[in-house]
Amino acid sequence: MKRILIFIPLIFLTACASKRPVIVKMPPSLPATTMTTDGMESVRYGENLKAYSLGRYIDPNDSLVMHEAHTIYRVETTAKWNLHPHQPVHVPGGPVVGIIDPAHQDSPITPAIAAEVDRQKAATQTLIAQSQRMNQALNQLAKILPATARVAEENAQLKVQALATERRLEILEDQFRKQQAEAQTETTFTPPVTLSVKGTNDW
Repeated sequence: MKRILIFIPLIFLTACASKRPVIVKMPPSLPATTMTTDGMESVRYGENLKAYSLGRYIDPNDSLVMHEAHTIYRVETTAKWNLHPHQPVHVPGGPVVGIIDPAHQDSPITPAIAAEVDRQKAATQTLIAQSQRMNQALNQLAKILPATARVAEENAQLKVQALATERRLEILEDQFRKQQAEAQTETTFTPPVTLSVKGTNDW
């Protein structure tokens, strides 16, 4: 009997040692899908909010404080699961294909929008044409500027030469006037001439 009692703990120890650890395998994650509002109410109720308009009132904790009139929003019932029997809601389990991002979706085009788009296109085309004409004019001015600079230099040189010739002419005119004045003084001044007159009574 004692031998059997000795073997019982050994049997329990071997039984505990032979247990394998339990491995929990999680299913692979699937892409979620957004439910419509109609199907949402058949699965889960949303929360109910109520607004209460209050007038002025005195703070119950401090009689020296008065609260101004304002609105209080209160959650009357929180969201909860809908346990009423309904027809099963079809939730697609595959990848989302039919959802379209409204940012990438073309907006409806009205005649007014189409006319505005055409007007903007015409305005941009006129701006492009004006910018091209301006570029051509600037290129022509860039070509003309060196020629005008050369013409300005030549004009400056001609002005200097004209001033120099005017000075020379003034000097020549002064010299000519001096020579004329000297010639006139020479012609007007005649030395006295002595005439010897033979008289009839000369013996």
